[in-house]
Amino acid sequence: MNELLVQLRKSLSLSQSAFAEKIGLSQSGYSLIEKGKRDLNDRVLKLICNEFNVNESWLRNGDGPMFKEPSDSVDTLHEIIRSFDIEQLELMKECLDMIIKEKESDKGSILNFQRTVTRPVYDLPASAGTGQFLDGYSYTNMEFPEYAVPPSSTFGVRIAGDSMEPEYFDQDIVFVRQQPTLENGDIGIFVLNGEGYLKQFEIMDDGYSLVSLNSKYPDIHITEGCAIRIVGKVLGKYSLS
Repeated sequence: MNELLVQLRKSLSLSQSAFAEKIGLSQSGYSLIEKGKRDLNDRVLKLICNEFNVNESWLRNGDGPMFKEPSDSVDTLHEIIRSFDIEQLELMKECLDMIIKEKESDKGSILNFQRTVTRPVYDLPASAGTGQFLDGYSYTNMEFPEYAVPPSSTFGVRIAGDSMEPEYFDQDIVFVRQQPTLENGDIGIFVLNGEGYLKQFEIMDDGYSLVSLNSKYPDIHITEGCAIRIVGKVLGKYSLS
């Protein structure tokens, strides 16, 4: 077995010191193994096979090829990598660099790396209760996980109150696509007589209403004298808690 080990190391163009370092042995200890003065135990043998992709049967008794054949999963990974464009490969490199740094710090965990997107979130909440002024200019650009944000959304609004429970809760952020019209049953953001609301739009025989999902709140029937503006359609939500 020691002769096969020498053959392997030379095929990899590694010195005894470099080879030993890869498997966590001292150069002097590894040298004794190559010379046949110390046994190659199973633990070290498996370390060598894993580190250098060596066929264990070959290293034990010379059977088969020196190196293991690539697995189907490895071939699949190669195909996926070849399909990536430069931007995707740069993102992969950034992710791998972060994982390597995490490993080097011995924290023992893999980072949960995920892309984020930014949306302006208005600080003055649309009310899910009694109404809150919405037409302010104060907003904060916030980052969210990419998966949580509808791509066609324009901005976010932090809501207040409980009139849209159990679907929307106090302090949830709803993502809105700015548009001037809604269809029957859509959830939207409205400004009514200067107050902002998160409600369901419902067309009635004699007009339309802003409906609360929480039955303890009465519907708001829109009359001819109301100053109302549809701000946009709610496409999704994000809970910070």
